[in-house]
Amino acid sequence: MSQWESLPTWLQNQVKQIERGSLSSLASLKSLNRSISSKEFSGHLRPYLQTLIPIFLVHLDPRLVPHEITSDSAHSIMLAKVSIMGISCLCGENQGELHGAPQFRQKLSDALHSHWSGVSAWVQFFYHNFLVPRDDPVARLHRIYGVTSQEAASTSIRFIYVASVLPDVVAHLYRTTPEIERIIMELWYLVSDIKREDCIVDPYLRHWRQDFNMLRAFMAHVVTSCVYYEHPSTPLPPLTSLIEAAGGRTPMVLAALKCLRFAGKGAAQRDRDVVKHDLDISPLNTLSLTCKQTLIFMFATSQADPVIRELFLTHSSIRTVLNMLAGIGTRPGTEPNLDLTSESFCQKTATKRAAMAIGHQYISFVLACSNNPIETACHALRCRLLEVLLRNCVFPSESRLDKSRWSDYDIRIFGQLGGMLIYERVVRIASISMQYIDSQRLYVHSMHDPTLWSSLLTFKEILSQRWRILSTLTPCTRPEYERTCGGPGCTSANTRLQQCAGCQTTKYCSKSCQRAAWSTVHRKHCSILKAGIGMAKAGRHLRSSLPFIALIEAAEFNDDKWPGQHALQHKLATVQEENPADVHSLVLELDMTVLPIKHRIQPLRQCIGQFQDTNWMRIIQGRQALQGSSILPVMTIITTIEGARRRSLFSPRTALQLAFGWPPSKFTEELHSVPRSVLFDCCTKAFTGCAEEREEFKSDPENTRKDPTLAIGVAECSRIVGVGA
Repeated sequence: MSQWESLPTWLQNQVKQIERGSLSSLASLKSLNRSISSKEFSGHLRPYLQTLIPIFLVHLDPRLVPHEITSDSAHSIMLAKVSIMGISCLCGENQGELHGAPQFRQKLSDALHSHWSGVSAWVQFFYHNFLVPRDDPVARLHRIYGVTSQEAASTSIRFIYVASVLPDVVAHLYRTTPEIERIIMELWYLVSDIKREDCIVDPYLRHWRQDFNMLRAFMAHVVTSCVYYEHPSTPLPPLTSLIEAAGGRTPMVLAALKCLRFAGKGAAQRDRDVVKHDLDISPLNTLSLTCKQTLIFMFATSQADPVIRELFLTHSSIRTVLNMLAGIGTRPGTEPNLDLTSESFCQKTATKRAAMAIGHQYISFVLACSNNPIETACHALRCRLLEVLLRNCVFPSESRLDKSRWSDYDIRIFGQLGGMLIYERVVRIASISMQYIDSQRLYVHSMHDPTLWSSLLTFKEILSQRWRILSTLTPCTRPEYERTCGGPGCTSANTRLQQCAGCQTTKYCSKSCQRAAWSTVHRKHCSILKAGIGMAKAGRHLRSSLPFIALIEAAEFNDDKWPGQHALQHKLATVQEENPADVHSLVLELDMTVLPIKHRIQPLRQCIGQFQDTNWMRIIQGRQALQGSSILPVMTIITTIEGARRRSLFSPRTALQLAFGWPPSKFTEELHSVPRSVLFDCCTKAFTGCAEEREEFKSDPENTRKDPTLAIGVAECSRIVGVGA
């Protein structure tokens, strides 16, 4: 008893009763368990926590695990249940976090390692005997000899959570207990399937309501530890074993989304209550922690398994994540005196804002890595992605200085969307979304963050410019090759046209038309058009947007009032001086993966290998004839991005002009009726609501009609400065 001599006398008496295993020891153990769990006693008992660790392992001997449940074994079962609960309470679990000094946590970890056979045997006993198959999650909560299934589940969940956060225990857990993953997944399904209404109706669940959100947070952390651990001492088990334990990928995906929806709705409601009534933020932090851990699980599994990633997208993970972000994020009117440097604000929203950051990271990941990134981006825009980004400043503006821009995923998403503004469908959907943002002034909170504000203005300017270009592409002005047969002299009305397998651009109504075109002109143009789509099979969004990209390319240089013209001319002159032998064979690369577009000039010989055996001399001669007085070098290469895949396109403008004579020079001259510098100023004024009078600017009703994205800004600007529309 020497190890107990340092304890207070009243605590020594309870320990003696516990060791005897009498009926009174059960009550004493419960009393001790409650004392340690309660906040008012935890500070007083903290010096004795390390001393009390062995007492909770006394009744977890594997030899005491009964083979069947009888009245004789009920006493041992109750002792084991409260012992496991005592281990959890010793750690001071609160709000989903594990407290305690590192030395204490390490000692508890060592104790669990040395008694793992008994602890794991009892955990499996509770699982196998008190948790029946999950056909009906409410019906399985039955009472056997004073132990409900709810108590068994709560006991197992709390202990596995403690094991998952203690040093090195999680790796030992998976290595020595093969069944633990199946137990974890069943417990996760249990807390995910039970609804709040069940907790109110079912008598065995009523007293579980207070712990229900906490248990969800615990299980979200536990399942995440199965696939992601910050500093694992040994490798985690393969994801395939977890998939097998979960009953397949689909049940696992559906459980994660269900958990995220439940926690997101609860956090949104608690957030409103906290702001309105200044309530305790503990439930809000618990629900936010569930969101955070579930998002980490979704991100880690999607990163490890492309099939799971696409399953999440198929089951509307983007909509679920964005709804969660919109619910827990900043809403206009709820925080009128928003002070990002306030210690109170940061303390109340730390967990919530961490969940928001992980949510943005997941969105950025799927935009880059999904199998169909353009469709993914369009779906995200329809689900209010831009609105969420502008309402929720994930980091205070001053904290961005301590982080690389690449870590700020809201800024990164703006960059990813900007790289997709060469696709017609993305531009159309983004323009509609931006119109709503303008009308509702949803960008007000982004003004507190200079980095986000700058990204917004750049995105807005480029989007407005691209919409003006896209508005010129009507059914009458689009190139004829999209809707007519490319056969020489063919006037067939057949609407079922098939594209050339080589260039994927020219279309034919029959094999005879294809052979006739090949023997006359298409033999010369096929390789050029193939280079125009990047020498590889192109997706339908790139093929349909090729005329749009050609007009963007033309508009990049036809604006004489654009200040970048002088810089580009200077860069061109410098490269010509450095490469006198290549003066007539220079290439201008337009990097459209970033905003604004970047320019790089290099000799043709350095990049000719990208486009294989195209007849460059003929292209050079044809391009020079088409170029006229333009400042363009001999040819242009456009770098595009589709998700994570970069593609180099030989100048679509040149390819379409050589093959089809489109677009005509007169058509491209109309692309810049409003100078680019005025466009940027107008976007800035529309956002800030303040403008200086400019005599040289007069809004054009015809232009604003063609550009609905710019129309609201022009109207606002005109109203402020007194310019007649």
